[in-house]
Amino acid sequence: MSRLGKVLFLFAGLSLITFAIGRSVLGSWIPFFWALVGLTVFFTGVAVFIDRKFFVEIFSMKTTKHGMNMGAMVVLVIALLSVVNYLGVKKNKTWDFSTAQRNSLSDQSVQLLKGLGDDLRVSYFYKKGDRGNEETRREFRELIKKYQDQTDKIKLDFYEVNEARTKAEEYGVTKGSGVVFLEYKGKRNRIEKIDEQEITQALIKVTREKNKTIYFTVGHQENDLDDGKEALGLNRFKLMIENNSFNVKTFNPTTQPQVPDDADAVAIIGPRKAFLDYEVKAIEEYLKKGGQVLLALEPKNTAGLEKILETVGVSPQNNFIKSSFMGLGFIDGPTVGDGFSSTHSATKVFSGRREVVQMEWPMELKLASPAPSGITLEAILRTSAQSAALPSPQVVEGKFAPGPYNIGVAAQGKYPGSVDGKKDFSLIVYGDSEFMVNSLLYLGLNRDLALNSISALAGEDNLISITPREIDKTEISMTSVKQSIFFFGIVLPLPLLMALSSVVLWVRRRSA
Repeated sequence: MSRLGKVLFLFAGLSLITFAIGRSVLGSWIPFFWALVGLTVFFTGVAVFIDRKFFVEIFSMKTTKHGMNMGAMVVLVIALLSVVNYLGVKKNKTWDFSTAQRNSLSDQSVQLLKGLGDDLRVSYFYKKGDRGNEETRREFRELIKKYQDQTDKIKLDFYEVNEARTKAEEYGVTKGSGVVFLEYKGKRNRIEKIDEQEITQALIKVTREKNKTIYFTVGHQENDLDDGKEALGLNRFKLMIENNSFNVKTFNPTTQPQVPDDADAVAIIGPRKAFLDYEVKAIEEYLKKGGQVLLALEPKNTAGLEKILETVGVSPQNNFIKSSFMGLGFIDGPTVGDGFSSTHSATKVFSGRREVVQMEWPMELKLASPAPSGITLEAILRTSAQSAALPSPQVVEGKFAPGPYNIGVAAQGKYPGSVDGKKDFSLIVYGDSEFMVNSLLYLGLNRDLALNSISALAGEDNLISITPREIDKTEISMTSVKQSIFFFGIVLPLPLLMALSSVVLWVRRRSA
């Protein structure tokens, strides 16, 4: 290379370095930078032109070609790794192989995230120096990452309380650490406990325009909403509904002959005392206006609500359904429902699952064929074919017609006598009320079916889901024979085999 060429390359390098330093210091573009870029290109071009013969000879050498091939391969590998890392960040995918899916978000959380139309801002406030602060932040980041994997609309910010005083004062954070706020379309909700349930509940609150109100009837010896200790109380069910941001209220048709105007759905759970005619009429008037009713009855006690059921084409049989085992006898335990409608919003999420609903002596609910004019009927929960309808719990011997039987049905349409233009009514009826009580609520799919029925009637389809399962214990039960086989087949011979192999190897080495 000529001396002039070296000088020109030196000037080009100095121009490029001056441009890089100036750009980094100023942080913005100024017209002078065009001159530096132009000088770099000019000096480089002139130097290459002057020493063009030198560069032609260099690039025609075998060593140069091999080096360029190797350089090209290095560049391709670096580009491939960059693309893989970029896709790994932007298109992150995880798999959860745990039995209870404990490392995944519930279906409810995922559905809520899919419904986000705007950005959801998550603000985490903490204090430096607090004990366990880093561990709490790490756990929170891992939890929020599960939400961010579902949508790119979650924006996460961390604020140190003492460093971001203005922000902390705006949010009312004066002390404490690990406080989280969710903001969506101007609505803000504060979270103190960091777990999926709290975050999803806060997400419901900030995304819902208004909380729906569910009225439970009282005055007919229904299951008690406030009883959290007795087995037949409904307090756990009530708390579960409230945790999903519903307002739960009660009304007594005996003293209030009209369903409150703010009722989004009415639940009548396990009445043991009959409704009077004017009370039944109040429920009918509500259905004529397009009301939504959840009705759970016990066998031999339809509580005076036969008129409503007959009007919509549902006939309670007042029998007792019991599960059996391949026709060999009745199972000593709850009656299971494992046939779910794949079209009704309350049960379609269960279709194809192996889990079941567990009920105590439900009764059969027959559907009229054809259905009354303007009304659609559907069986949403059925027992298996290995079940039978008994006249009473005491009669367990004899020949009984095998199932399946409808133990949960839904009716929808125009209630006879309704005013034209009114929305359709919806009615969900179960032949048992005890699957919702404290003692049975958390068995199988009981809580999911109960809550999904409320959500479906209230028009909250984004809350219809399967809640996360509790962690299952894995137990190994071995008989004495299996223990002996395990000991003499694995535990005892394995060490002996290893010892024998060691001796053989040692002898062969000594003999070599």
